[in-house]
Amino acid sequence: MSVNKNPIVKDSFIVTHWKTLRDSFLTLGRNPVRTVVTVVLIAVSLAVPMTFYVFYNNAYIITNSLNDNSQISLYLKEGVLKDEIDVLISKIKKNPNIKSVNFISKEQGLEEFSKISGFVEPLELLDKNPLPDVIEIVPSEDISNTKAVAEEMLHEFVSYPEVEQGKFDFMWIQKLEAIAKLLRNLALSVGILLSLGVILTVANTIRINLLAHKDEIEIMKIFGATDSFVSRPYLYIGFWLGLIGGFLAWWLNTFFIICITSIIDNIATLYGGSYTLTQLTFSESLVSVIISITLSIIATKLSLNRILHETC
Repeated sequence: MSVNKNPIVKDSFIVTHWKTLRDSFLTLGRNPVRTVVTVVLIAVSLAVPMTFYVFYNNAYIITNSLNDNSQISLYLKEGVLKDEIDVLISKIKKNPNIKSVNFISKEQGLEEFSKISGFVEPLELLDKNPLPDVIEIVPSEDISNTKAVAEEMLHEFVSYPEVEQGKFDFMWIQKLEAIAKLLRNLALSVGILLSLGVILTVANTIRINLLAHKDEIEIMKIFGATDSFVSRPYLYIGFWLGLIGGFLAWWLNTFFIICITSIIDNIATLYGGSYTLTQLTFSESLVSVIISITLSIIATKLSLNRILHETC
């Protein structure tokens, strides 16, 4: 009499990990309140440095664009004749470091000012035009390389008898660069601090789950279960928490940027221009999600190491 034995079929490596990944995701739904709180804390902790980074990136873009458009402004003395201005412009154009020269008469300046400010009627009541004639000079090279050269040119140009005063538009660009560096440092500092918060948050959540199943873990280890086998479902839980939290952080950052875009555009309009905030690129968004997953897995591993050590 023969006995039929059903062979035990072992799942493949991929199937085993897929089932663990699926089951770990379903585990999150068994305690939705704790899961939601953890994910939201992760998202907020990551969204704040992401927002600082977006502001820094935009400030850096604006600074570079302003560097390309930096110029020297020469304010001419009152009563300078048109022929004298033409001769002065010809002298300036002979300088090899000059990209372009633009003359703005006092009439043009007053007209542009009235359009920008909206003070048309009050300006019409003035007895005389208070604005001077202006010559705008754009250096031929990038401002980072020509600052010293531009200052030398400014010193030369203000020595001309027709020039009352000169100005090199660089100091306020330096201030903007300082603001950009401040935003970068804030993004880095806040990011490090909140990353520690993410690790503590996830570690606490995983630790609570581990303590609830501590007896099961001890029994599994008595029957020979390895640490990697015991750790696998919890590592996947950490993976899911980091993945969901990272995507939620990206969404919060995008939503915030969209909300303030109109405000930024209105401010730019007041200064006669327009600007749209640049959001995170696809690669930057992907990196932020990967960082979220990495921090979450690190936190999970820390909790696992402690619990597994206690159950040895």
